[in-house]
Amino acid sequence: AIAILDTETMHVKTTDMPDTTAALHDFVSALPIIKKCIIEKPFYPAMIGVTDATKIAQAYGTLMGALAWRDIPTEEVRPAKWKAAMDLSSSKAASREKANQLFPDNADQWTRVKDDGRAEAALIAWWGMPK
Repeated sequence: AIAILDTETMHVKTTDMPDTTAALHDFVSALPIIKKCIIEKPFYPAMIGVTDATKIAQAYGTLMGALAWRDIPTEEVRPAKWKAAMDLSSSKAASREKANQLFPDNADQWTRVKDDGRAEAALIAWWGMPK
């Protein structure tokens, strides 16, 4: 998922990752000025298999290319780093709860269990905020 965080209003808007290169490029081309983009570095556990690892790598490369095309500065972070900084484990439910705490006015975006990626995208945006 992708999260856009307005650091002045602390409003976050999440969306699922577009499923085609064209849709991703359309999304990125319509973005407002972005000061910094935090990208979660792909994690490839042994259990996911080659097909899923390939899909993750392709999506990651497509996203990085689209952001570079728009000259949007990026910073990569490993899942373990941002989760540790926020006292989170691999629990997706805990990530959704933490996002509810930090963004109570935007919590409707990750109410479903399957929307945990939106909650985690919002948390990564929070982690990457200037301190």
